[in-house]
Amino acid sequence: MKITVSAKGKSLSSPVDPRFGRCYGFVLFNTDTGNADYLDNSTHRELQQGAGIGAAQMIVEAGTQALITGQLGPKAAKVLGKSGVDVYACSTGTVEEAIRALEENRLKVLNDEAIQPGPGKLGGQGLGGGRQGRGPSQGGRGKGGGRGYGPPQKGR
Repeated sequence: MKITVSAKGKSLSSPVDPRFGRCYGFVLFNTDTGNADYLDNSTHRELQQGAGIGAAQMIVEAGTQALITGQLGPKAAKVLGKSGVDVYACSTGTVEEAIRALEENRLKVLNDEAIQPGPGKLGGQGLGGGRQGRGPSQGGRGKGGGRGYGPPQKGR
């Protein structure tokens, strides 16, 4: 079986990276041969959008049958689910410890409740909330439209 772990390094002794799409890379371990390979995720990690989808496609193409990671977005989860990859939750320890925990059935399946919602999926307003104007005075755009109230201004 091929087990992939999101990692902060290239070896079995590397720490698990709790992020999926933006992790540094993946250690791909083959339980039949005992060989470990490294899949660099730098291409996907730097993307503005779609980092998780790209990473998911990469590990599916590498033949992954099980993934160990800390968190996962809904689009990446969909790609992995359609490809038959089982996803397990683990965000601490080393890659080797995470694989051992999986083999000993000590890891929980990452299910829909544990999937990280995407931006705006919880009904929030997002960053900023759109409540204030543009600039330090919190006013409008400064295009005039005054009504003439207040004391007269000199030089105008």
